[in-house]
Parts: sequence; structure tokens; C-alpha cells
Amino acid sequence: MKRAGPEEQEVLELLRENADDVPPNSTLNFPGVVDDVASLWVDNQRHDRAWSPDFVKEAARLLRKDGNRHGFSAYYGMCQTYALRISGEGFPNACYYRSKIQIIIDDFVPFADLVHPADSDALETVDTIFVRKADDIVPIPSKDIPWWVPESHWWWRVPTRDDWTEDEINAKINDYYDDDWDS
Repeated sequence: MKRAGPEEQEVLELLRENADDVPPNSTLNFPGVVDDVASLWVDNQRHDRAWSPDFVKEAARLLRKDGNRHGFSAYYGMCQTYALRISGEGFPNACYYRSKIQIIIDDFVPFADLVHPADSDALETVDTIFVRKADDIVPIPSKDIPWWVPESHWWWRVPTRDDWTEDEINAKINDYYDDDWDS
């Protein structure tokens, strides 16, 4: 069985450090863990490599630990926050968060194993927001979608309207600064 390489070992060490931590530390540290996992995943895609079986097994075990589950829940919460803003400036960030979550659940642990049982279908809530708002999202130009995004990450390509004017785009992206702040 192929053993975890040095980069994988670094990720495992971060997961170990976070495994028994409690909020706020576990939630503050987890985005770095996810970013490292996603970076390794992208590198694996670039070089047509797979995770070592030892890494997958140990990462899955550690992700199920309380500290990492707390961190994952907070990470999912950020994805949901950006998803609620996808009609404005939140769409690109929602896509990145959603893709990184998908990498974790495709390669390591099912979503339901990482969240409270009452939240086991919460990812469907985010996906529903993407679908429901598809006509109201300014699309990311295809040249700006990262090369590593697989077709299965459909949320990057969910916007249905492609005839936005520059003024409409600016109004959508900058809606945070509109009427609420004019007083």
C-alpha cells in the first residue's frame, strides 16, 4: 500500500492538531486545512496522480473527529453565507467553497458524517439556492473559471443569463454599497 507523501503528511498533521480542538480554534484553523487539501487535489489533477490509500484512510478518520467536524461545520456555514449573496458579490466565493467541500466529500468523508444529523441535507439547501437564483447571478467568464473545476461542479456554470450590461453587473456586484448606505 502506498504511504502518504510529505505534502499529505503535512495535511494529516494539521488535521491531527485540529482533531481534538474546540471552537473557536478548530473553526479558525480548518479553512487552512481545506485550502491545503484542495491545493494537493489540484496538484494531483495537474500531474494525473491519486491520493495515497494511507492518506485517504487517515484523513477520513481525522475529519470525523470533533474538532474537525466543528471546523467543517463553520466552513460549510461560510459557503452558505456566500451562497445567500450569489445574486451580488458572493457567487465566486460560494463556488470556491462549494468545490472545496465537494473535494472533501468525494474523496474522504460523506457530508452527513461531518455535520450534525439534523443538518445532513444542508448541502442541498446551498445547491437549491444556486438553482433558484440561476437567472439572477452574474456569470463568471469561462476563461476565469479555474482549469481544475470538473464538469461535475456544475454550480460554476449555473448562471443562465449571459446578456448582462456593464451597469447591471456593477449594480449587482456592488449592491452591498447601494441604498442601505445612502442615508
